[in-house]
Amino acid sequence: MIRRLALGVLLVVSGAIGAAGQNVIQLRDPGPRGGPPVLTQALSGPYVVVPPAADRALIARDAEHPRTVIVLGRDAVVEGSVRGDVLVIGGDLYMHPGAEISGRAVAIGGGVYESTQARIGGGIRSYREFTYDIAHAAGGWELTYRQIEVSDEQQGFPSLYGLRVPSYDRSNGLSVPIAPTVTLPHTRVSIEPRLTYRSQLGRLDPSIVALDSIGANSAVRLSVGRSTFSNDAWIWSDLVNGLEVLWRGDDSRNYFRATRGEVTLERNLQPSSGVMLAPYIGGRIESASSVQPDSFARGGPWSFFGRHDVDDMLRPNPAIDPGIIGSLLAGAQLTWTPSDVTVRLRIDEELGAFAEDCAGCDLIRGGNFAQTTLDGTIAFPTFGMQSLRFDGHAIITSRGTTPRQRWAYVGGSGSIPTIEMLSRGGDQLLYIDARYDIPVNGIVLPLGVIPVVTFREILGGATVGRFETLAQASGVRLTASFLYVEWLIDPVARHPHFSFGISVAR
Repeated sequence: MIRRLALGVLLVVSGAIGAAGQNVIQLRDPGPRGGPPVLTQALSGPYVVVPPAADRALIARDAEHPRTVIVLGRDAVVEGSVRGDVLVIGGDLYMHPGAEISGRAVAIGGGVYESTQARIGGGIRSYREFTYDIAHAAGGWELTYRQIEVSDEQQGFPSLYGLRVPSYDRSNGLSVPIAPTVTLPHTRVSIEPRLTYRSQLGRLDPSIVALDSIGANSAVRLSVGRSTFSNDAWIWSDLVNGLEVLWRGDDSRNYFRATRGEVTLERNLQPSSGVMLAPYIGGRIESASSVQPDSFARGGPWSFFGRHDVDDMLRPNPAIDPGIIGSLLAGAQLTWTPSDVTVRLRIDEELGAFAEDCAGCDLIRGGNFAQTTLDGTIAFPTFGMQSLRFDGHAIITSRGTTPRQRWAYVGGSGSIPTIEMLSRGGDQLLYIDARYDIPVNGIVLPLGVIPVVTFREILGGATVGRFETLAQASGVRLTASFLYVEWLIDPVARHPHFSFGISVAR
């Protein structure tokens, strides 16, 4: 408690000093091409400095900071809320359950360690190949670029550093990736060759990703490889989905297999204070096919429950239209944090030409389509500690024949709990989840946990060619730290749904 109070005072004091120009950060040597854009952008706006020390910096659970926080020379733990970026220079950044960063989580000379119960609005950046030496200067601190030597063991293959977090689902079984990252000497080019073993398919999928920073705010990304894909990954993260599959056999995704090549030109911009914009353009070519389980599956990966249930682990993947899709891609991610409001919006546009494989036929069918995907969040406080949050996801596709590998689905505990898992699908989708959170401040549970009552309203549906009548779920949730109980009902069909478990962010 004393440490939390001390850091809270430190942040307030350092913010006031920084505003007066007495605790600023200067780039004595920014490094190649002016340093990483995320650092230069952060230094161009308002920020709070947490100076070097021997212990970890802690942003406490009940703290809410209205601007970017820059931690120098030590690790940082985020449990509270930051309306901006969090940058750790010369250390690691750890996210704890309940933490929220509206901007980016950045570690320079270290790593970013996520939590499934934490929210990061602007994405993650981790720069392990270089850091900055920190020194006192007039009015604040000076940063000097220093390359970190990477040993042969780190770049070797295979090695401990190439192991990545495995995933688990009803189609692949256990997916175990090995992907060492190699940075080419004296360049900004990084290459990540990857091999992923998929236990249920008995496949070893190769792929490679190359990234080249071509300017202070721009990069080219190239990826080629074979993998299993899903359009439903927005519902739950890989980790949460895998735990649900292992425990209950509930998989919130449909899958297909594809060999895919993609290249994009990405740019990071900060048009004004509190606004971050990351547009991209590119192209993709993809050859896809259906994947098990199908309607005749008799067995699948292991799970504690639902292993032999056709509504759970043996739920068949919808067949896709095998063929080749060539696409032009464009999109952008916007993060806007005016005052204590958080707005995040991602837009992806695909203009595709599809040629269907038709084995044994004289005619290969095909067609063109245009598909827009929108995913966003808006959150803001209302009265006292109460807050209102809207999460949304939408897919809008032009009229015509859309290949089924571009369909998406809703239904089940991850999206609309009052209807069956992924029971509605098509090339048009709309999903809105509204939550009004009311902390019960008069009750303090062990470990200082304050329960939260949430009133929840969900609307959603998916179909082909048009928007049908939307399904609805209304109810209440009680959350204590990472545990919850929830009761929802469809007010039209009168279908109730009761659930309990671990509270996770979408």
